[in-house]
Amino acid sequence: MPDLPPEVKSVGLLVDERITRLFREERARWHEVDPRLTEAVDELERMARGGKRLRAAFCYYAWLGAGGDPVDPSQVIDVGAACELLQTFALIHDDIMDNADTRRGEQTIHERQAARVLTDGWRGEPRRYGEGVALLIGDLSHVYADQLIGTTSAEGRRLWDVLRIELNMGQYLDMRSAAASEFDRATAERVATFKSALYTIVRPLQLGAAFALPQPNPTLLDQLETYGRPVGQAFQLRDDLLGVLGDSTTVGKPVGDDLREGKSTELIAVALERASESERVVLAEIGRPDLDGDACIRIVTVLHETGAVLAIERRIEELVTKARQTLSSLPFDLEVRQTLDVLANYVAARNH
Repeated sequence: MPDLPPEVKSVGLLVDERITRLFREERARWHEVDPRLTEAVDELERMARGGKRLRAAFCYYAWLGAGGDPVDPSQVIDVGAACELLQTFALIHDDIMDNADTRRGEQTIHERQAARVLTDGWRGEPRRYGEGVALLIGDLSHVYADQLIGTTSAEGRRLWDVLRIELNMGQYLDMRSAAASEFDRATAERVATFKSALYTIVRPLQLGAAFALPQPNPTLLDQLETYGRPVGQAFQLRDDLLGVLGDSTTVGKPVGDDLREGKSTELIAVALERASESERVVLAEIGRPDLDGDACIRIVTVLHETGAVLAIERRIEELVTKARQTLSSLPFDLEVRQTLDVLANYVAARNH
């Protein structure tokens, strides 16, 4: 599996520096008011560390391709940092909804804060406190993201609003479909479109271009979506595979949780379409909160035996090929198009 491309790392370093500066300023500001308030900033900074910064990278290179000045990338770095802090908000809330214990190899905020009630001898119900504090810290990350977007063009603000609404709608459908055991392919594809294809790839690309252009350019936005949608779909399909087949140390969260939560994914949909009666009995265990390791192994075996895993791998290859074929139509310099090609390949082949 490929390492994070240098094209992403270089943008990630600039974004990390911007986020670090924001937290440093906020910590000093709130320490003057009440030192206890710096705890919230510290928790948020801990959670914001370690991301791949893919959203920021897609945003940056679309901005560069649309005419952004590489000598002064401060504005697009702010936008990229905003995308990453919005992702942090989403992960914090997602961890609460999924009752997750770890994220990026560390204890989740709600678990960490719940434990504090016990270790510090505080009053109240630990879980309620932990989840309440995590919600507030997630909301704080959302506000900081909005702050970093700042005053922008009407088109930039429209895209930012669209991105945030789609994220929430995708999460709602994800939760609802899991609770209702809706494993059909159409539902899985719709969830993937809102939660990954648009949110992770298409909208960051369009945001970057919008911030570089003096006037809206609907044609360019459509071209970026034509490239970004299949890349985003491949991103989600790879996530689906990693969620059941990956290594928890590499992925950064417990592998098998997607099966316990009954996530609606194309991987499961394909397996159900192809499964025999006995295999369907095994797959019917998906969504059980008490699913143990042996049950997970049985399900994974069926995913392989039905050919679902291979089918998803082939689908990822098809999507990336489709995206790469659109690059020649983008009105960007060759170097930028080559970078977008590298990013598409990385998204499809990553191992975390």
